[in-house]
Amino acid sequence: MTVKLSQLCSEFTALLASDAPVPGGGGAAALCGALASALCSMAGELSLGKKSTAAYTDELLSLNNAAREKAQRFLSLIDADAAAFEPLSRAYS
Repeated sequence: MTVKLSQLCSEFTALLASDAPVPGGGGAAALCGALASALCSMAGELSLGKKSTAAYTDELLSLNNAAREKAQRFLSLIDADAAAFEPLSRAYS
């Protein structure tokens, strides 16, 4: 990866803190949802392959897939929120 993760987060938070109309609260909430979903997936990944969770492998895989899908959906909502709010913001001007 050529771009540091902290740089990507820094760019988003700088925009969020600015007077720009987007991203706003909806984008920030969507990012939080994506991060929460990713953490759920991480917990599942860490549980896979262990003797104590072997009986739940299929369920863990299913939950991990669902969490990854939710994370992607939340990420897409960041842009969807911006696309929906920007014209409204121009109208308020």
